[in-house]
Amino acid sequence: MALGRLRPVMYDGELVALAGRRRFHLLAPWLDDLPACDPKLQFVAMLCLYHRQVLSGALPESDDPTIAERWATLALAHRR
Repeated sequence: MALGRLRPVMYDGELVALAGRRRFHLLAPWLDDLPACDPKLQFVAMLCLYHRQVLSGALPESDDPTIAERWATLALAHRR
């Protein structure tokens, strides 16, 4: 079984997930205890979606976490 490329997802200086092209894996145990409507969990999910977009080629690649955070913030604001 070949593993696809994974990108680290950082939140508040902590590695919280690994994102792939089709799925992401939450690594931070504290995320498991949050309800789906929790703003922190939603933000981490948007960070994962950002990295998915990078891996699919829809967004340019960057290792700067502030770019991922800005994208996630704008995406969440656009949803409301």
